[in-house]
Amino acid sequence: MSNPHFTGMMRSLSLLPEVEAILLAGSRAINTNDHLSDYDVYVYVTAEIPLAVRKAIADKYCSYMEVNNQYWETEDDGVLNDGTEIELIYRDLDWLDGELERTLFQHQASTGYTTCFWSNLINSEILYDPKGKAKTLQEKFAIHYPAELKNNIITKNYPLLSQKMPAYRKQIQKALKRGDVISINHRIAEFLASYFDILFAVNEYPHPGEKRLIDIAKSKCQKLPVSFEQNMSNLIKHVGTCNDDILVVIDQTINNLNAVLKEEGFLVTSKIESAF
Repeated sequence: MSNPHFTGMMRSLSLLPEVEAILLAGSRAINTNDHLSDYDVYVYVTAEIPLAVRKAIADKYCSYMEVNNQYWETEDDGVLNDGTEIELIYRDLDWLDGELERTLFQHQASTGYTTCFWSNLINSEILYDPKGKAKTLQEKFAIHYPAELKNNIITKNYPLLSQKMPAYRKQIQKALKRGDVISINHRIAEFLASYFDILFAVNEYPHPGEKRLIDIAKSKCQKLPVSFEQNMSNLIKHVGTCNDDILVVIDQTINNLNAVLKEEGFLVTSKIESAF
């Protein structure tokens, strides 16, 4: 790493007895970063690092740091002395192993983002791993996309697009009748989570997370729905309009996805059922 503030901070963290591995993830790990990219660092620990120790390290290398944020995971979020943002996320390797076992070997699907932890691990750059535990984990899960997992992701997420009672399209239709733009926004986000989970599964590509999904899908997915980018653009454009045009866009998006799924041998229906 050419950033002395970053390398110094990683060196200081690596000297702590609680730390057994440090991995760099995100765009900087795969060299797709731009001037807005931060450092996404996963610090794997055997025990909690005292807050005072984490703060002392942050004070040395960072101009600003929020220590021990607990909004999603245990994190320290701040800005290095050169102005680059950094995110330190503290995890346990055994916990990650268990999560990936359930996903990749037991083939348990989620409603959206099913394979994100997998993508995170296999695309991370190991910065510190004295016992080789992180490398062993990467090798363990360097496997071909499981066919059963692919099927389970599609089976779990597809009915939520428009078919079942709690389907996102039906919830959006009800929200339109109420003029509830906040609910529409929330359901569109969930719709897209399931949509992209299906799309990446069809292409047997581990889900990359929340950022740059259109660009990643265009570059990594050989099986894309017709008018994919236009559908995504139209969907976002109509989120705040609160009129039935958004249902037309949703239907087009689902129908175009259906064509891909049918070509891949998945039995889906293109019938869109209205909410009652």
